[in-house]
Amino acid sequence: MGALRELREILTGIAERSNVIKSHCTNEESTKLYLILPVIGALGYDYTDPLVVQPELPADFRTGSVDRVDFAIMQDGAPVIAIECKSVGSDLPSCRGQLRSYFSALQTVRLGILTDGIMFEFFVDCDQPNVMDAEPFVTLDLEAATRSPIPVDVLEALNMLSSTNFQPEDVADLADLRLVSRRLRSLLVQEMREPSDDLCRLMLQRLGMKNLRRSSIQTRYSSLVRDAFEQAVVIPVMDRLRTQTAQANPLAPAQEGTADGIVTTDRELAVYRYVRQRLAFLSKDEQQFSAIERLQYQDYLGKFAVYYEQIRKGRLFDFIEGSNGYDKFIFPLPGGEIITNNMKDIDEPLHAIFSQRIRELGASKPVLTRNQMSA
Repeated sequence: MGALRELREILTGIAERSNVIKSHCTNEESTKLYLILPVIGALGYDYTDPLVVQPELPADFRTGSVDRVDFAIMQDGAPVIAIECKSVGSDLPSCRGQLRSYFSALQTVRLGILTDGIMFEFFVDCDQPNVMDAEPFVTLDLEAATRSPIPVDVLEALNMLSSTNFQPEDVADLADLRLVSRRLRSLLVQEMREPSDDLCRLMLQRLGMKNLRRSSIQTRYSSLVRDAFEQAVVIPVMDRLRTQTAQANPLAPAQEGTADGIVTTDRELAVYRYVRQRLAFLSKDEQQFSAIERLQYQDYLGKFAVYYEQIRKGRLFDFIEGSNGYDKFIFPLPGGEIITNNMKDIDEPLHAIFSQRIRELGASKPVLTRNQMSA
């Protein structure tokens, strides 16, 4: 654990410096020099030695081509890691094809890195030998590292990529496990949101219901399966999170009654619980899921506010309880006012403003992640 702690401290220091100077890195060359080389050095590669880190290595099937990879990390005289560099703020996903071509051209390369100096994407060839995978198996975000600790699983992966530990076969095994795990999580989240006919049929067959028509599954049972997922998985997890938070901080969120005569109603508490549960269902990644734990509420005379981290800057919406069964939700623009008797009508603006607040205020250190749920 000492090595991981030291690596985290080094990378966090680089992250803090990089986020200060990145606005002065106005082209690819300055990005390489001031933002990317320090990270290469942090992984133990001596970028002052051309026998270790070779710049502008030819990388093309064609003889005499001028196509070159920005940096190649060498091992026994052959390139094993290809690093493609882009200017700060570049759209990295749109640049992956270029790195993929270098990956294939350099037959000895086993790891590809695509970076703009702030975001570092790491690729291997799990799906097809010598063909770079379409998605990175690990990503290092230096901007996020200035707001919250670099996750342990990311540090463990980076430690395996360091000069003292780099073994291509071990890295490929790790990448395969991480990619499959990520794809399984994405699949399960998608099935929870919109259960497929195949999953519905399988679950219903386990209940003894056979020979079901597809139309019957779609119109009658699909919503039941989706609700069952939410009741069996999402709600218990959020209850566990809420209990854990209450034990850690008995005063958060706001107390239900105050000296000003403001009493938090059952309906307002139900809205708060729904928001937490629904965001757990709508969250697209671990960062969003963990950030749910930072939601709080504040009750006022005539309205009830739900916010993330900060009551003003982190406001998600104001809730005004209706007397006729229709409640009003007031979101910051462009969300606006929504008057409804169906809570699911707020899903889209709720998730949008929640995602925006995380970007603006940062994600706090996770309390519990999906991977920890089953621990």
